[in-house]
Amino acid sequence: MATTITSISPDNPSGAIKTILAVMIEHAGGDFVGVLDPQPEHNLPAYVLFNHPRHHSTLALRLDESFGTNAILRRLAECDERYKDGR
Repeated sequence: MATTITSISPDNPSGAIKTILAVMIEHAGGDFVGVLDPQPEHNLPAYVLFNHPRHHSTLALRLDESFGTNAILRRLAECDERYKDGR
């Protein structure tokens, strides 16, 4: 697991949010990549990007009220299922 955690500072709220997201992703077993900012002009929300540590696939989850450890674990398990069948 890569260590991407820095520090949480009120002087840098964007960095603090990314640090919290990185902790959540790494706690669930993924490798935090970053955040894809929302693009309201294209009606796209923000997404959190992370890698599956075994398959090295980049996965994404919408950053909304359903984002959390369970959603991360579910996405990692879905990736495992896809690779299990050799697809």
